[in-house]
Amino acid sequence: MFRGFFYRLFFSFSFLLLFSLNHIDYISPAPVGEHPLIAGWKAAGLAGGEMEIEGWSIIDERFTPLSDLQKKAKALQRRLRLQTDFPPYSGEEPAFTFVNLDGHLPDGSRVIVTLQSVREADGTGETHCGLMGFAVPVTDLRHYLRRLERALAPLKEDFPLKLAIRGERPGRLSEDQAGELAEKIFARMKAEVLSGGPAGASGRWQGHSPYFQPEPGLERGGVNMEFAYCYDPGEDVTQLILGTPLIPYIF
Repeated sequence: MFRGFFYRLFFSFSFLLLFSLNHIDYISPAPVGEHPLIAGWKAAGLAGGEMEIEGWSIIDERFTPLSDLQKKAKALQRRLRLQTDFPPYSGEEPAFTFVNLDGHLPDGSRVIVTLQSVREADGTGETHCGLMGFAVPVTDLRHYLRRLERALAPLKEDFPLKLAIRGERPGRLSEDQAGELAEKIFARMKAEVLSGGPAGASGRWQGHSPYFQPEPGLERGGVNMEFAYCYDPGEDVTQLILGTPLIPYIF
């Protein structure tokens, strides 16, 4: 019951749509200083776009009182060097506590953080941390991710993150055009297509690249990257997204 309440409250905040990049496993060579996902994006002739970095994980298998949760949030804000326009938003009920942060890193990218804890009827509990970041493609994405990981490490080592880059092309892509983009991306990332393909105005490919680890809980060799497109007739543009290990949501 409390778990259902936890997720209902979680999704009630528009800025708490939080999701998860596994640590990158650089088995194959990639351009120095360039993240493989960015290399794949560029290989398709795509430029610009917005990076989305999303993570969600249990950080403690106990209930955390609000005062302690606020201390954790303050320490994380300091490690991230997160500048906020407003004080942290926090609250508590008998079996639920939360603290939310919304601000910008020194490079200007926006980061939203939530710490939430729930206590079950039998006295057990869990404490979660979620993070969502938005940034234009950075010159050194690997360094950017390492900064986030170092800040999150005191809460949880190997904090799972999802990474995606979004962009658009004018007009509607044909199936052949979309397929050519996917082929260039998968070739650059030395990836094997495991499933999917074009399907009219939209399409999605799932594959495995030696550059990345799979989604937690999936076996090695499984899906660890996705590419998708979708035509928006209202704007007359085709939206594109490339992500690892899985695209957190589509369009």
